[in-house]
Amino acid sequence: MNSKAFVFIVALALVAGLEAVNVKQIEKKELADFQKGSFINVSIDNTGRLFLGPKLKTIPGPAEEFYLAATTAKNGDLYLGTGHNASVYRIDRNGKTDMIFKGEQLDVYALLVAGNGDVIAGTSPNGRVYRISNENKVSELFDPDEKFIWDLAEDKQGNIICALGNTGAVYSISKVGTAENLLMAEDSHIISLHVTQDNAILAGSGDRGILYEIKDRKVKVLFDSPLEEIKGIATDNEGNVFFAAVKSVPVSQATKEFEIGTVFPKNEKSEKEKIKEKSILYCLQADGTVETIWSSQDEFIYSLYFDPTAKAVIIGTGNSGRVYRVDKQGDFSQVCEANSAQIFKITANDKGYFLIANNTAGIIQVENSLNASGTYFSEVFDARIPSRFGRLTWNADPGKQAAVSFAVRMGNSDNPDKSWTSWSAPFNDPENSNINTSGYRFLQVKIVLSSANPTQTPYLQGYRIHYLVNNLKPEIGQIMVQKPSEKKPGADTTPPRKYLHVSWEADDPNQDRLTFKLFLKKLPDSAWVSLGNDVKEKWLYLDSELFADGKYLLKVQADDALDNTPAWIKTASKISFPFVIDSTAPLLSEFNFARGTVSFTASDESSSLHLVSYSLDGKDWYPVFPEDMVTDSKVEKFKFILNNSKQSRVLFVKVVDEFANYKVFQQSI
Repeated sequence: MNSKAFVFIVALALVAGLEAVNVKQIEKKELADFQKGSFINVSIDNTGRLFLGPKLKTIPGPAEEFYLAATTAKNGDLYLGTGHNASVYRIDRNGKTDMIFKGEQLDVYALLVAGNGDVIAGTSPNGRVYRISNENKVSELFDPDEKFIWDLAEDKQGNIICALGNTGAVYSISKVGTAENLLMAEDSHIISLHVTQDNAILAGSGDRGILYEIKDRKVKVLFDSPLEEIKGIATDNEGNVFFAAVKSVPVSQATKEFEIGTVFPKNEKSEKEKIKEKSILYCLQADGTVETIWSSQDEFIYSLYFDPTAKAVIIGTGNSGRVYRVDKQGDFSQVCEANSAQIFKITANDKGYFLIANNTAGIIQVENSLNASGTYFSEVFDARIPSRFGRLTWNADPGKQAAVSFAVRMGNSDNPDKSWTSWSAPFNDPENSNINTSGYRFLQVKIVLSSANPTQTPYLQGYRIHYLVNNLKPEIGQIMVQKPSEKKPGADTTPPRKYLHVSWEADDPNQDRLTFKLFLKKLPDSAWVSLGNDVKEKWLYLDSELFADGKYLLKVQADDALDNTPAWIKTASKISFPFVIDSTAPLLSEFNFARGTVSFTASDESSSLHLVSYSLDGKDWYPVFPEDMVTDSKVEKFKFILNNSKQSRVLFVKVVDEFANYKVFQQSI
């Protein structure tokens, strides 16, 4: 043989062997893949690229159960409205916290710093609007005889705009305290407000999901969304309006965390076609076109803010505490993920913006600058059985003065604990990194992004880990041997004249294909006899007429040779419980007929009797019962009075055993 041909044949054999042992891959490259893990100073975009996130700083806040409203002053002070203690706090740039207002109601849902520096607070329920001066003097500004004050805004003339519920009203309060009704909607609640550059008031409703425009005291509907709430409104300097439509959370729905927010079910008369999305972010363009630029079937939008630096909308969501940045083309990234369940409010400051979180209540400063490093932790990957982990590769664009490195840890419990390995030394080569560790079922990945340039970030597009699962032997479960009365023949099959249906359960932990060998042994002491090799199915018909009557054992042997090289093949076997093969008909003896009474003994050598009947003409058959009235033994005695009104001279007796073997005996009477 030509030497090159020989080498080619050997190479083909090796490739076939590698395919048989089935090297697998962990591959992560999509947004949904990475969102199963956790992010520390790392962001991810909608294409699945990881990159360094903005700097985050936790701001100590007051010891209140819920933070419900937030706004910032020109000097950088943060004002916080709380529940269920109806307080307003000021947190200055140095972190000093002072309570400046304590209301009689439960909650402060609306806060505003007016152009003159006064803080305007709306309390609920039994809503009131209060003015808090720079000297912390409190005066009542507006008592609308409404249950809720949901939002506040200030127009270009310095009028305070109030969004109310339960009447779905919008009021304007002048500087001298005069209140004017601008809108009395058919909705029960107006929950969001925004004043545009041309002094139009945008209002979002909370039970029909309608976006209204109030301009020069004229009202028109800009958009009627398919969801119940218009949760937030913002604009850019190009005339685009961004607003979020959100599905209401049913009151009866139990959640892991307490839901903070409003519940405004759609009126039955205005119920629209049901949709799967829980949140939709829209962009209303200057020409009136409305486009969906982000949506989710899993997350609720709680807050919305337009970031002029990024020229994108920042949305805070729940109940995973994620913050997204979305541009008007619909490209988006996950900015960060808080430890709290909901990002309830977002308000700007000179460094970036504040995130106001709930469950648990907290404040996070997001700055307009990048972290020098960040870490991503993957979810725990389960190989299902102990495996050998091999090559690690990734696709990255590190850029200048930036780097991407990987580390892994492994264990045999589903949650990392002291039994797990320590984190490995960093892997830095995206093409030639090898984990080269075996004996572990679970693995977790740590990815570290770093940059020495504060204006640049590395990008990671995805990674792969190759692994080879240890080959485990097949598992054989129950072996069933059934009579024809217990298991009817399968479709498109032709069983022998007398048979037993044999089946077994078998699986392979590696998902390998299995073949079976079957053996039969007659008790007590005979040798195993082969019934079949290379059986692919998990059943067969056992021709009972090929074997002598008696008790037997069946052995099933499974192997995974179809998917493994010879050195890796695993086998397993299991023996059935004893069962009976019986293909011989019962016997009848000691027959006697005297004075109209018939008696006889029926017997079967291997199995119990099942049914005995008689006939005088071979057509009509009548059951007879043994002396103990139950036909359930190998030997039964029968005695009965024969009703022979037609004076027949021949009696037919049919005896059937439990395997449906039978014989008809003819006796003269």
